[in-house]
Amino acid sequence: MPDPDRGRQRPGGGPAPTAPLRILLLAPAASAHTRRWADDLVARGHTVSVCSWHDPGPRPAGWRVATAPAAGSWWPWRAVRAVGWLRREARRARPDVIHVHSLGIHGAMSLALPARTAPRLITPWGSELRAANRHPGRTLVAWLALRRAARVVPTSHEVARHVERRYRIPRARITTLSWGVPDALLDAQNDTGPGPVRARYGIPAGATVALSIRSTAEVYRTHEIAAAFTRAARVRSDLFLVVLAGHRPADAEARRAQHHYLARVRKRMAEQAGRAILIEQPLSHAEMFGLMRASHFAISVPRSDQRSSSVLEAAAAGCRLLLSDIAPYRELAADGLLTDPLHDPLEATLADALTHAQPLTADDRRANRELIGQTERGSVKIAQLERLYRDLARPST
Repeated sequence: MPDPDRGRQRPGGGPAPTAPLRILLLAPAASAHTRRWADDLVARGHTVSVCSWHDPGPRPAGWRVATAPAAGSWWPWRAVRAVGWLRREARRARPDVIHVHSLGIHGAMSLALPARTAPRLITPWGSELRAANRHPGRTLVAWLALRRAARVVPTSHEVARHVERRYRIPRARITTLSWGVPDALLDAQNDTGPGPVRARYGIPAGATVALSIRSTAEVYRTHEIAAAFTRAARVRSDLFLVVLAGHRPADAEARRAQHHYLARVRKRMAEQAGRAILIEQPLSHAEMFGLMRASHFAISVPRSDQRSSSVLEAAAAGCRLLLSDIAPYRELAADGLLTDPLHDPLEATLADALTHAQPLTADDRRANRELIGQTERGSVKIAQLERLYRDLARPST
């Protein structure tokens, strides 16, 4: 790990243009997105600390993670304890910049830090914005956190417009930045066919595979996906559905809700025994991409979203994209990505798509892969984020 203080200062104060930065992430440490950003920033020479409300599980090797104290205690008591804990962590990290991921609990945590601690960015997550639309308390947290941020960094133009209009954030303080696709996935060679991956998960070698690329959750409408597949499978014998249990929430109440939802999905999938599989174990990035390469259709149908990395990765893997007809996905189509928009009622339109759609042609797969490679390369995105950090860390004149 680089010496965080070597070569840091220049005349006039602030980090030198190429000096490593000290970055504090207020973010869920178990999230694949958080871990990817932290790993990439460390790889570029920066010192990264993560303050997380929930326990991260396996500890990372390259960056420090701290978890809010008193896990499992009465929520208000834990929140009071977390204020002092977070301020101590910030003093220890001495960050040049603070990056807040989501407007939920980590957005609320950011309000405990004095404005003078360091300039801060916020990446609003679509799920938290949806929750804020329905809950006055969450709306207030989002409003305060966004107003205190020097830069708001959504991943889609639609969310950027929402933040500008609903929360009155000046357009000059908003930068849309996609998370992109990791270079390792874009540059991976595909010398083998889908056979070994399909065999690993019990997928028939000759099946036409539809992969639900998001975690099993009500927000991703997994039960409707399974219901649509049941209808399509009655008339198309080659179809096979793959569903991912995916991310398991750290919050106990959210885990219980997911458990009940998973039970509903399993019951629906049991109607097509031998034609569908639920993958219970979490998959690594490489494993997920391999599964995408072994599939023909990628399904992502939330009612709202941002510029989903999973959708971008599925496009790079060569899948036909069956997507809900929402603004962030229409942005992808406007950029040139080949997609199939699905209107509500979802069960009917998805069943029709699964019944009649064919895998992309070789030319269409190539076109999607080339577009993602040109516009969504992860190393370019992390370099753009790094420039935002440096602009904020630069001393005012």
